[in-house]
Amino acid sequence: MNWESALETFCELYHHSSVNCDWIIVGSVSSVLQGAKMIPNDIDIYVRNKEDVSKLAFLLSPYSIITKSELSYYDSEWLSSIEEPYYTQTFPSGFSWTKGKWMINGFNVEVVHISDSAGIADSDKGEGIWEGGKYIWSLAKQVEFGDYSIPIIPLEIQLESNLRRDRPDRVESIINAMKTNGYSKELLTKALSINNYVGVKELLM
Repeated sequence: MNWESALETFCELYHHSSVNCDWIIVGSVSSVLQGAKMIPNDIDIYVRNKEDVSKLAFLLSPYSIITKSELSYYDSEWLSSIEEPYYTQTFPSGFSWTKGKWMINGFNVEVVHISDSAGIADSDKGEGIWEGGKYIWSLAKQVEFGDYSIPIIPLEIQLESNLRRDRPDRVESIINAMKTNGYSKELLTKALSINNYVGVKELLM
């Protein structure tokens, strides 16, 4: 499995097509692209508009399976098919997303649009910025990846996400990358909730 090969394939398909939409790399691949040391499990691509899932599903159709998967959407082995390139799912909390998933060069690539956050905190004034929320689009940064410049979520926001998830391994990796490569103190104070900021600010000194 090679996330770099899968991401390169996606970038080639996108940049050599007529598809135009707002997308951004989130999750572990976004962190690794900024120097964090971790092993990604998949490539997470969020899109700003729901119709963009359909656009990217068409783009990735060469990697769709032929017949509709018999697996549940909850099954990690579910993959997009020609018949069913994506699905919309609503959870008991009210959280709702539209999602497709493809296996590219042996690695999972997911395209997601979040329709309803179900009240997940997303604020730049004390509650913390959520990686699936409205602020990521204006705060996205561009990184060079091979021949391409791609949009990703800054480490400051990734730090908040992994603190929320109680992922100390990834928190440590992100903090180490920020200490090595630098970070924005202004963005950090916006991205982290007040409690999380108090908890990690000493580690970044």
